[in-house]
Order: sequence, then structure tokens, then C-alpha cells
Amino acid sequence: MVRTLPSPAAVAELIPSGATVAVGGTGLNRKPMALLKGIVAGGIRDLNIVSFLGSVDVEYLLASGAVADLHSAGVSLDGFGLAPAFRAARQQQSIRFFEWSEASMVAAVEATARGLPSMPCSTAPGSDVVKHNPSLGVYEDPPTGTPTVFATALPIDIALIHAPAADAHGNIYVDGDLGLDGLLARAAKTTIVSFERHPAADPPLAAISRLWIDAVVPAVGGSWPTECHPDALVDLGAVAAWAGSKVLTPEMLERAS
Repeated sequence: MVRTLPSPAAVAELIPSGATVAVGGTGLNRKPMALLKGIVAGGIRDLNIVSFLGSVDVEYLLASGAVADLHSAGVSLDGFGLAPAFRAARQQQSIRFFEWSEASMVAAVEATARGLPSMPCSTAPGSDVVKHNPSLGVYEDPPTGTPTVFATALPIDIALIHAPAADAHGNIYVDGDLGLDGLLARAAKTTIVSFERHPAADPPLAAISRLWIDAVVPAVGGSWPTECHPDALVDLGAVAAWAGSKVLTPEMLERAS
């Protein structure tokens, strides 16, 4: 049965320090910022963060000192350029960073979801990402003998997702690109979804079935400053201010009261 949490802050009670947490959304779309703020406020630290295409989610967690390891296929602020907290962390080597291609990360998460030790992917065997990521290796494809990159399964303790809607049964509805969120929900041991509104239940149209959801929590504006179509647009001013700042603090991504 899907639980309903009283507030995004309650997520901190379900996540221990040192856990592997996958953050849903892509780029500046549907980042579960309210849930991430609950983690930071709860003092959860030393997290292993998985963010397929990171943006302000990674920036916020880095500025809060919550990250030990980061797995990502890319972190940026889209049209605003480089992500300054991420860039500083890489240059200072203050975190352990595991670089993935998009294809290899999808394969690694899918292997976890399917209960397999690894899966092949379309990443080029000669790519530098294979040389630097210990979870990737080149092996002969058994049927053809072709050198192929295999990605080791990437275990995920908690998946955090933000969606436009969740019905009373816990089915999740997403307008537009689902990104990696459906796969994350199936791969994670626990999946928590914040949402904007309650629609009438229509399970055949759900993007993610309640079978893969452990808890939901109402959070209007819970993706701010990122977009959540059709309920919220990206706050370009907030993202621009973050991108242009030389000194980053978590408070910069708090709404003005």
C-alpha cells in the first residue's frame, strides 16, 4: 500500500546518511527540490547521488555539503552554462565523481531493475568514459564476438521523483517526457514521489504504476525552480542568479517569503 507522507520534510526520516539516492527529472525539468530540501533540513549527509542529467538538484546538494559520491551523465544549467558548484567540486576533488554516458547509465539502472548483474550498452568501446568508470568494461558479445561495453548494475536505495499528479491509489501521472523516472522507480528499493495535484484515478493512463511507488507527498511547487509541465514553468531568474553567483549557498534556492 502506498503511504502518504505529511510533508516533504518527512522524507528525511526514510533516508539514512550514506544511502544511494537517485534524483528524478532531467536538466531543468521536474527536479524533486522540495524532497531534496527535506533531506538537507534533516541533516542527511554522505549521500551517493545518482542524477542522470543534473542541474540545480546537484548544485543544491553540493552547496549543502550532502554529497559524497556523484553518478551522472552530465551536470549543467542548460542555457545558463556551467553549474558552478559542480565545477568547483570537480576542480577541488571534494567529492568522488563517476562519469557515465547516457547509454551506459540507462543500462546500469535497467540491469538493477531487471535483477541482472550487468547489461550491454551502445557506448563506444574506445570511449574515455569506459577507461575512467570502474562500472564499465569491454567484453566480447557472446553470440557475435563483437567487443561491447557492459555496464554493471547500479544499486539504488531511494528514488526521489516529482510529478504533476498522483491519484488516491498512488499511481503517478506525468505530462511529457518521463525521462529515466519510470526505470528509477523500478530499480530503487524505495520510491518516493512528490506531486502537484490529485487527478481522478485513471490507472491505464498512469506513467508509473502504484506497484513501484512506496510513498507520495503533496508538494505544490515542489520542483521549483525547475519546470513541472503543465503546472509550473522554470524560474529563469532564479536559475540565472545561481549560475552567475560566485558564492553559492543553499539559501539561494529557497523561495522568498
